[in-house]
Amino acid sequence: MTDDLATKLNTTGAFDTPWLKEQLRNWDFISEQKKADFMEHMYKCSGRTNGLYTGLWQDFCIREAGPIMRERYFEMLEAVRLYEEKQLELVS
Repeated sequence: MTDDLATKLNTTGAFDTPWLKEQLRNWDFISEQKKADFMEHMYKCSGRTNGLYTGLWQDFCIREAGPIMRERYFEMLEAVRLYEEKQLELVS
């Protein structure tokens, strides 16, 4: 966070503690915005309309990422088998 933004936030009176000022200075707002955007994406994809985000990550892992990663696991096992049988060469 920029000093200018920290100064503007400080005018509200709620950001007067040294600890909170330090937290805000080290805040990675781009990373935090990416998290929020992805959570919104997961929420929309889930079909939820109740405003609850509880369990959203777990549902995403099970329903979307889980099946994809399961398939990739078996693809990797097959690639190792082919490499060991000299039917597949490593590409650098």
